[in-house]
Amino acid sequence: MTHPPAIPRRWTRVCAVTPVERVLRALAAVFVGAFALSMGDNLWCAIPAGICATLLLVGAVTGWCPTALLPRRVDAPQENTLGIPEARQRIDV
Repeated sequence: MTHPPAIPRRWTRVCAVTPVERVLRALAAVFVGAFALSMGDNLWCAIPAGICATLLLVGAVTGWCPTALLPRRVDAPQENTLGIPEARQRIDV
């Protein structure tokens, strides 16, 4: 049974890998930040928009992914005890 190669740990936290994606993320941060400033009288809308703009800008500059803050569920590999071929394995006919 062969498994696909593991992804190096340093690549698992990176979202924007190309300069174009980073520029688009920075532009989105500018628009969301402008929206946050325009909603200055309504703090319930301005504060979350400001936080989102900050996260987008940090992601644009560093390549860090804001979704890295969310916990990931990692499933442990399970052994195939029945011997029935499944999608995770190479099937020989």
